[in-house]
Amino acid sequence: MSILSVNAGSSSLKFALYPIQGNAIGEAQVTGNIEGLEPSGQPRISFCAAGQSKETAAVTVQPADDVFDAALNTLKDLLRTRFAHLHVQAIAHRVVHGGAFFSSSVCVTPEVMAQLATLNALAPLHQPHNFAGIRAFAESFPGVPQVACFDTAFHRTLSPLETTFAIDHQLTAQGVRRYGFHGLSYQYVSQVLQREVPRSAARTVMAHLGNGASLCATTDHESRATTMGFSALDGLMMGTRSGALDPGVLLYLMEQGWGHDAIQKLLYKQSGLLGVSGE
Repeated sequence: MSILSVNAGSSSLKFALYPIQGNAIGEAQVTGNIEGLEPSGQPRISFCAAGQSKETAAVTVQPADDVFDAALNTLKDLLRTRFAHLHVQAIAHRVVHGGAFFSSSVCVTPEVMAQLATLNALAPLHQPHNFAGIRAFAESFPGVPQVACFDTAFHRTLSPLETTFAIDHQLTAQGVRRYGFHGLSYQYVSQVLQREVPRSAARTVMAHLGNGASLCATTDHESRATTMGFSALDGLMMGTRSGALDPGVLLYLMEQGWGHDAIQKLLYKQSGLLGVSGE
């Protein structure tokens, strides 16, 4: 028996198989990644079983096939042919935004899917792909429970002082507030620190640095402050995302005739290190 952990993104599908050992989860027995899922990409799967060397192979995509479906079929074939003994009992999905709906992991139901769909605009680079991944795995692995694990859930301990923006309280009541992200990463690091560095229960600052970047301050291994807010745009400069930006810039761009789609593309895909480097 095992749990399949997946992170479905716009251009890749990361996965790992963890054995269930009594009431605990063991070390990953298989880890892998399928890259090249973007429209012009060349999909390839790479994986490594515990104690073995890394293997890679091309993903076969027929002209009429959806590339993500092809990747999913490749993963299913791998599980059935090479790792049939690691029977998948549940599938855990990384989901970026849980909004105000979810403060912990949940089993996916039609009601949960409907709520998640309303959050796509808050994390347009991630949420739609997370959502599509859940739907695809549910169709490909019928009867296997799907569990959504949220990046925002770790930050449920943020105080109202940290989550409330200085805006009309009616907007706050509608859910316009600071949520925080990269929570699954911070939760893992915090668990390791709790086990290995006892003094980390005091004030600790953690950094999640990648194409998306943020900082998180904790006490007692609970989130107290974080640089990301309502969306995954706020805070540090990132690979292609702007990070913190004077809202007056957006008003200026609107006055210059910029529309929603153009501003969204600028902030998510043409800013950050890419924007300042001009490359």
